[in-house]
Amino acid sequence: MNIKRKIAAVAVLAAVAGTLGATQASAAPERGSVVLGSAGGPLTFPGYDNDPVRFDFAAFGEPGKSSGRFHVNHVTKDGKLVADFDGKVDCVARAGSLAILTGVIERADIPGLPVNVVGRRVGFSVQDEPRGHDRIGWSWAYGGIEQDVLPCTGPVPFFQTSTGGYTVR
Repeated sequence: MNIKRKIAAVAVLAAVAGTLGATQASAAPERGSVVLGSAGGPLTFPGYDNDPVRFDFAAFGEPGKSSGRFHVNHVTKDGKLVADFDGKVDCVARAGSLAILTGVIERADIPGLPVNVVGRRVGFSVQDEPRGHDRIGWSWAYGGIEQDVLPCTGPVPFFQTSTGGYTVR
């Protein structure tokens, strides 16, 4: 099952669980965080101008008790693969509509990178903008993907998406 199908299945389950638990939700405060969705757009980085990128997330939990999946895809303007990798989310932290996620890469296809990144922890930030395009940040944008980040750490959400969207709650 690919990540988009997993995200759709999880969204349906979350909606059903939310409906069934509506009476309980009013009696107890909501625990944990959710980051769902798929979004991206063309990069504006030198050397990667207009390359489309996409980030998919289905992440749940709180620091110390998180689960889910992430998927990253980056191709050139003419469709050649730059990077395609996915992994398991190991931490989710949220404040309002801003979430920080980390995860460990489990599969990677990065043709131009001579280093194996499977097993590396990467960080993401997601800003859910209800009145506009969401924003995202990723840890390797400025420092490289060869180094692990600490759990639940990520950059500011510096990239404004132009397609898709995220739900952070």
